[in-house]
Amino acid sequence: MQTKLWDNLENLSDKIYSIFDGKFQKSDINFDLDFPGWADYFWESRSIRKCHLKIIDHREQRNLWLMHINIFPRETVDLPILGFDIVSGPKKITGAFFDFSHPNKNHDLLTSMGKTTSDVSWKKPRELPEWANEIFSENMIAAGNIREEYEIDQLCDVSLNLINFYIDNIDSYDINHNTNQKHWLNTYCKNQKLNPHLHKSILAMGISEDDKNYYVNKFLFEEI
Repeated sequence: MQTKLWDNLENLSDKIYSIFDGKFQKSDINFDLDFPGWADYFWESRSIRKCHLKIIDHREQRNLWLMHINIFPRETVDLPILGFDIVSGPKKITGAFFDFSHPNKNHDLLTSMGKTTSDVSWKKPRELPEWANEIFSENMIAAGNIREEYEIDQLCDVSLNLINFYIDNIDSYDINHNTNQKHWLNTYCKNQKLNPHLHKSILAMGISEDDKNYYVNKFLFEEI
């Protein structure tokens, strides 16, 4: 089954793939898992340790399409972590999350993101669990039940603009050996792995506990 919403989201994921492929080099990460309907792509660069784009296409099996993105800077680069997730059924986006995550809440990129997202009409403040409060910024986009065409178009436009903004600013935060973000990068991954929904959703797709743990720890939120 194909719908206009899924067409729009596929177009968005294609554009993001092209952005990453034009800016970064394909990573030599050995993705040795075979999860039906899953596609995982990895890139890296001088400043970026791992750029990960994941798409889960379970439209026929579960009426589900999912995209996950994380960009992790190298520990000597003072960039925030970029995170973006979309979960969609055939007619509405059930969840959308976008954030620049950094321990310095006054980081220039976080401030700029706040200005970009301040007028987003479907962005709704929500009470976050403790694990999320420790890593996400106050400017995070968090929304659900996005079904109106103008809202979907706005989500696609805002997310692409923020991704391009992040990409365009990477070279301004080059390697600096006085910077060490290792603790923050690991804190982000540790807290993400405390999200119970992450583990439940993967298991619900028929993935074994062992494979789920291997995927989460090795590819999704690998600590360094």
